[in-house]
Amino acid sequence: MSNLRDFVATQKQLAKELPLVHTSRCEFLDQLICDGQLTPRLCPVFNEHLVYLFYGRPAYRSQRGRRGGSSTTLCPVAFVFKPRTVEGKVHRVFPCDTGAMKEGRFAPFLTEADIKDITLDPTIESAQRLIPLYFESNGKYFDGKVVSGLAVPAGGTAEKWHKLLLKRGAAKYDDRKSAIEVQIQDAIVLADQLHYVILPREFLEEEHIVNAIRYEWRCDAIPYNTIDGAPPADGYPILRTKLQERLEVGLWL
Repeated sequence: MSNLRDFVATQKQLAKELPLVHTSRCEFLDQLICDGQLTPRLCPVFNEHLVYLFYGRPAYRSQRGRRGGSSTTLCPVAFVFKPRTVEGKVHRVFPCDTGAMKEGRFAPFLTEADIKDITLDPTIESAQRLIPLYFESNGKYFDGKVVSGLAVPAGGTAEKWHKLLLKRGAAKYDDRKSAIEVQIQDAIVLADQLHYVILPREFLEEEHIVNAIRYEWRCDAIPYNTIDGAPPADGYPILRTKLQERLEVGLWL
C-alpha cells in the first residue's frame, strides 16, 4: 500500500467534485471557436495524443508571454468545465504535473521513473478521495496546503509525494507539485459543457468571441483586466484569483 494509487483507493471520504480546467493562450481562441472542441495534441511525455486538464485549478503555464510588451494574444484563457461532463472520457489521473516530473523539477522526491507508479485510478472519484486525505478540504487543495501530520505508508510514491508537498524554501518547481492532472484521449466538445471562460476583457470586444461564448458554448465569460506593456504571463495568477472567487461563491471551496 506504499503505492499512492492503493493508498488513496482505500479512503472512503469524498470531497465535493470540482470542475476540470483547461488553460490555453488567446492566440488559439479563433481556432477553438472554429473547431468547437479541444483536440488532443501529441504529448512528448507519453507519446500519445492527449488533452490535458487540471482538477479544480488553472495550473498550466505557458513559457511564452513572459516578456513585457508581447502581444496580448499570448495572455492566458481558461476553460472551466461543469462537473460530471467529461469524466467518462478520463484516461489517466496524476496527483501532480507529469511534464514537470519528466523535466526533473520534482527531484529528488519524484523523478521520471516514478511516473508509472504515481498514477491514480482513472476516475474523477480518485481526485475526490485524494483531497480529504492529503489536504483536508477543497479550499486547502486549491491553495496547495498539505496535511503535515498525515500517516503515510513508507517506502513508496505515497510517501515520496507527501515529502515533496511538505518541502519548503526555494525550489525549481511551483504549485504544479500539488495540481491534480487529468488526461483525456478524445476530443472534448465545448458546447453545453462549460461553466466559464476566463479571458482578457479586450477579447470580449470581438463580436465573434462573445457570440461563441454566449450562443455556441452557452456559458459565462469572466473577464480580467490587462496592463498595457506588462508581460502577458502576468495573467496566470489573475486566472487563479478569478476562478477562486467563483468557486467560493458556488460553495466548492
